[in-house]
Amino acid sequence: LHLLSRRQRQMCKETDAYQFHLYANNGQLLYESREYASLNSCKGGIATFKKNVADCEYRIDVDKNGGYKYIFKKGNSIYIGETYSTAKAAERSAESVKRFAQVSEISE
Repeated sequence: LHLLSRRQRQMCKETDAYQFHLYANNGQLLYESREYASLNSCKGGIATFKKNVADCEYRIDVDKNGGYKYIFKKGNSIYIGETYSTAKAAERSAESVKRFAQVSEISE
């Protein structure tokens, strides 16, 4: 399952569980979801992710290795991004997540 908009994409892929990923135009991974037990729950996770990311602010945190990550939090939902070498790079990625998540479409 892919969510596509131009070259941005999210997909649910099956291993032992399902996950979705959001990529930037340049192919950079912006967000990787937690695992879901079924395709339907993964699709529901995408819908929740899109809604929550649109409706909430993010913060930039430093991890124990000195890397920077964005964190979106709304209610019980927390979305933690990939690690970046600078706070500015994490901030740019968070802004990309907000933008790309809203323009993605689902296609299988």
